[in-house]
Amino acid sequence: MSDEEEIRDLFNNWIKSTTEGNLELARQCIADDAVFLVPGVGEMDKQTFAQGAAGGSPKDSPMVFDLESKLREIKVLGDQAYIWVESILICSPKNGDPSTRMAGHSLSVLEKRKNRWQIIRDANTMTVVSE
Repeated sequence: MSDEEEIRDLFNNWIKSTTEGNLELARQCIADDAVFLVPGVGEMDKQTFAQGAAGGSPKDSPMVFDLESKLREIKVLGDQAYIWVESILICSPKNGDPSTRMAGHSLSVLEKRKNRWQIIRDANTMTVVSE
């Protein structure tokens, strides 16, 4: 499998972990020393970000999450790479309250460690947008 295919698999697992609330799969995608930069929150480590991103089982959540993410670019530079992702997230409360729509981009730096690609840095610009 090529590096680009492995990175696409990592991306698909990342999206799957987020939409299914699979914290263990989210952790596998992230290096132990990863740093995430999130608007309004600042710097987050692996554990904090993984818990927020995979947030728990969807059936137990008071929200329904509809995530659409598109890989805009992959660039492999030896044992490091970056991906540019465009996302739209709709958070709909199960109690019928109005939904919140978020949109933006993320730029993730990846590193191949022990023959496996992992996220080592991520800058996310997703913010609330009007419908």
